[in-house]
Amino acid sequence: MLERWQDRRLRAMPKPGTDVRFNVLGPLQVVSDGAMLPMGGPKKRAVLGYLLVHANNVVATSQMIKVIWPQGAPSTARKMLQNTVSWIRGLLAERDLAPSCALLTHSPGYLLRVDESMVDLLRFERLARAGREALADGRRAEATRALREALDLWRGPALEDLTDTGITWPRLAALQEQRLTTLEDYLEAEIAAGRHHEHVAELDELVAAEPHRERACRLLMVALYRCGRQVDALRAYQRTRKALMDDLALEPTRELRELETRILAHDVSLRPVVEPELRLTLSGAAHVRPAPTVETVPDEVPAAGRAGGESVAAPPRPTASTGERKLVSILTTSFDLGHEVDPEDVDDLLADLAAAVRAEAELAGGTVVCCTGSAVQAVFGVPRTDEQDMLAAVRTALVVRDRFAAREDADPLPVTVRLSVNTEEILIKTHGAAPQVVSPAIDTCLRRVWSLPPDTVWICEATRRSGGADLIHDPVPYSTHTGPPLWHATGLRGDPPYPVDIARPPLVDRDHDLIILQEHLDLVVRRGRGRILTLVGEAGMGKSRLVLELARLIRRSPDRAKVLRTGTVHGLRTATADPLTALVASWAGLSHGCTPEEAEAKVTAAVSGLLGEGSAARSLTSGLLPLFAPGGRVRGGPDVGAVHAAVVDLLTGIAGELPVVLVVEDLHAADEDLLRFLGLLAGRVAAIPLLLISTARPQLVSRRVCSRASTTMTLDRLTDAAVRELWGSVLRREEEGDGAGLTPELFDRIGGNPMFAIEFARQRLHEPDGAPQGRLPARIYRVIAATLDRLEPEEKEVLKEATLVSGPIVPDTVAALGCRTVEVVRGCLDGLARRHLLVRELDGRGYTFAHPVIRDVAHAQLPKATRSGADRRAGALRAC
Repeated sequence: MLERWQDRRLRAMPKPGTDVRFNVLGPLQVVSDGAMLPMGGPKKRAVLGYLLVHANNVVATSQMIKVIWPQGAPSTARKMLQNTVSWIRGLLAERDLAPSCALLTHSPGYLLRVDESMVDLLRFERLARAGREALADGRRAEATRALREALDLWRGPALEDLTDTGITWPRLAALQEQRLTTLEDYLEAEIAAGRHHEHVAELDELVAAEPHRERACRLLMVALYRCGRQVDALRAYQRTRKALMDDLALEPTRELRELETRILAHDVSLRPVVEPELRLTLSGAAHVRPAPTVETVPDEVPAAGRAGGESVAAPPRPTASTGERKLVSILTTSFDLGHEVDPEDVDDLLADLAAAVRAEAELAGGTVVCCTGSAVQAVFGVPRTDEQDMLAAVRTALVVRDRFAAREDADPLPVTVRLSVNTEEILIKTHGAAPQVVSPAIDTCLRRVWSLPPDTVWICEATRRSGGADLIHDPVPYSTHTGPPLWHATGLRGDPPYPVDIARPPLVDRDHDLIILQEHLDLVVRRGRGRILTLVGEAGMGKSRLVLELARLIRRSPDRAKVLRTGTVHGLRTATADPLTALVASWAGLSHGCTPEEAEAKVTAAVSGLLGEGSAARSLTSGLLPLFAPGGRVRGGPDVGAVHAAVVDLLTGIAGELPVVLVVEDLHAADEDLLRFLGLLAGRVAAIPLLLISTARPQLVSRRVCSRASTTMTLDRLTDAAVRELWGSVLRREEEGDGAGLTPELFDRIGGNPMFAIEFARQRLHEPDGAPQGRLPARIYRVIAATLDRLEPEEKEVLKEATLVSGPIVPDTVAALGCRTVEVVRGCLDGLARRHLLVRELDGRGYTFAHPVIRDVAHAQLPKATRSGADRRAGALRAC
């Protein structure tokens, strides 16, 4: 398999160019025009890696021989080193990199002269240095931005692929120390800015992984104290003191001891400092930066492109009532009470029925927007879009159907229920209170549901297509007389994470990535020590699918490892949505909806089967049962530490019988509770055979530093050939790689994203004449919309306004269109670039959208009134 993958990569490799990057902050990579180059054997990689970590410094030949062959060099070592140097020079010459990069012979050895922009280590050192200088000068916002960019460059321990072969260079240990120091600098800047709540879990992880770092402990203590958790802050101090005494026979420094005393005394100086009001100068006039919650507009807006900073009067800012367009799923429920119900009972009965539907809908993340007579309607996707809104709506409909079917057996009053789920575009307006839904679809769904057969969940075609393989429905649609056909939904194939046996399109162009996952598992099995792998990629890049393929391979050899999965279950607020509860429930074989008594019995039996009947089993069972308390456990409550420790002990016990692969989905969306648990697990992972695989989107900033055994792996976009192959498989073409219908414009919209390719192909399969007005597939829309809804409100508005700009996105132009100050817009654009929604242009002055689909979704959310208002402002600016 490996040879086949290498051959394919070599055939698909782009022609040599000058865009070459050397990456050492993680496994060694040489990236040319976006493609990774094959690096040869470990000795070649070691020579290049050693030169790169000492870039722009002379390295003696004798020193290189000593570090490349630490156990003793062969007699041909010098000749082998010269051959490798020739190979590296050929690599550089082939890509015409002089004078930016050259390997020179320089007594007493070699000098790799390379431009700073070409090596991630050199960029990291420059950014970290700039961040520290800004922090020392009190420029915290600038410091945070630089330090965060520096930390983002790390993909795992430096030259991790070489350290796995036994190489231990002092320089690598020094780099790890630089990384941790930079992380501490970043966290100090964040806490000083008052963002202590956001970083408690991250500091918990860092202190658990590095128990002797007193600065990390100090930051954690301050953050906990400012969160009102004085007891936890003191416990953090005691843990660090114990680690120092037990391991090093040292007392904490005076600074840390004094901090404990100040916390005990509730020293007022530990409270967060309130930022003074910032004043900006724009176009020669002073303006006050508006507070985020105040709808104010500067008196003047700079005229884009005019000299001398001349200004024009700012047109009125569009009010919040213009709203936002959203794609939502509408659950409509109608009750028929028959003719035998006493009129006096109708009102109370309808109120009870409506309350039951409301409870189920809100539990699944829905918002009730209509409760009229015998009908109740809930919208899923308001006020925030979630990727699983459609599945949550269908799941709720099925629960309501089953709930009232069971009621009929116990209640003599006849109640018939009709249910439908429709996926529609609506307008959401907010007037400072609850969101208001504006759409004729609400009334249309209500009228149609009354004519549908009862006790059945009916879904529209858009809902069926959006659900894909996750929905179970009758193969033949139901023809109605009042509208398009509907489908009878009978169930779901399971909440994420999905079962491994669902039929899905083939995995293409991921052979090498799958091999890397297998190699990590092999290391865990062979060494009996755990590893942590963070799988990073944009939404739809196939992170979960890749893990599923690993699970399939493990299923073929069940004695090799046991796979456990958990993560964020989107759109659910039930107890089973708690990742730790779901993890233990899956292991113990608990069914959905079981009672606390049934859960206790099954967990007790499962733990006894693992550990026997002794005190250890009773203690572990006692620690796990709060997960299944009535109403769900209190996450972050007083027993949280005991629950986390119990789950870690459970995983340790399972791994004692068979190595464990623990998959945590959507780490970027994890809450503080899950992050604290993972921090605790990371501190123990080196002692147990467990491979912890987390999937995350690029928005994950610096949570990666949680263990010395951690690695970050980024999934690349598919090649054009792989997109054609995937497209053809979805369209059921017999000939491999048939790209019928794949226009250049569609290639651009797919952008090498596997999920986008699959969804656009399914759209073509169901709509061969093309979607009206280039409509996006619903699943793609939801994924991007959910990402946009996680942004800060002002960032989201700026992104939508940027879709109105033709050409490069420049802060001045967006500020003029949106009636904001240039500084505010520049800060928002920088933040959007850090979240990988925008890409900075090479000249550094403007931005473009990271993917055309991001622009499509953001633009589609703009109401017509906002678009026309922006057009008027653009006309006014041009007229000046």
